[in-house]
Amino acid sequence: MRTLKFILLICFLSGCNLLSPQKPTSTIQEITDATGAKVQISIPSKKIVSLSPGITEGLCALEKGDCIMAVTDDCSHLPQVKGKERVGDKGNIFMKNMIRLSPELVLSTDGDMPEQTITNLRDMGIAVFVLKKCATDKDIWENFRFLGKITKSQGESELNISEADERIDAVAKKIKDNRPKVFWEAGNKPLTTVGMGSYADTIIRLAGGINIVQGKTEFPYYTVPAVINNDPDVIIVSNVSEEGRLRWKQIESMSASQNNRIYSVDPRLMNVSTPLALAEAVEKVSELFYPIK
Repeated sequence: MRTLKFILLICFLSGCNLLSPQKPTSTIQEITDATGAKVQISIPSKKIVSLSPGITEGLCALEKGDCIMAVTDDCSHLPQVKGKERVGDKGNIFMKNMIRLSPELVLSTDGDMPEQTITNLRDMGIAVFVLKKCATDKDIWENFRFLGKITKSQGESELNISEADERIDAVAKKIKDNRPKVFWEAGNKPLTTVGMGSYADTIIRLAGGINIVQGKTEFPYYTVPAVINNDPDVIIVSNVSEEGRLRWKQIESMSASQNNRIYSVDPRLMNVSTPLALAEAVEKVSELFYPIK
């Protein structure tokens, strides 16, 4: 009896209430996604299936890889998700696996998955949230903040964004008035470049260059005569062999050829999806535009 009285006294002094219910460890919020769908999301979400490499990279950058239950084959290059279950690829999601996993939330990026796949998942009662497709640094910031919100890691997301802003601002201070004209080759069969709405176009702009391709198509086809006519100061090639890079050097009438300013870059620069990855890409490309003499 004395023991019980002692316990009750301690609880009273500490302000606890034996009869009060435990506070919920998560809350439910309704958020509208890029498709206009209103999605009920458990925050923090701890059982996530990621259908887009960019989302997977974002969660890992926030050190929330443990929240990822499964990914697609398109994420297989990321060491942080090695050993995670695979649920198919962009063209074929294994619905039986999704039902068995019973995730709290499935995340995709607009355009990464067929609309019918999203519809089928929702028809099975699975919560699917589609993030907007990113074209600018502000888009990347917005999606990254969303990932921070649903995993309750807003502090980490803001730190990443703040550092990225500082690094990109530092690049901006070094940009000269006479910006170089740039052609970025994304593929050569057929010749494909980067236009407005692509990550690469954003990188060119933030790094201090001018994209000679002004069309709104993300990855438009182009012609060699059109490149020659625009006379770029810098040519960047990605997803292209060394032989493909050297063929531009043979066109001696172009400024890029005359000044030996034809560069190969890692194709992954075209698909950055986190603030710090974008900042790193901008820094690397800006060094090509404004080399230290």
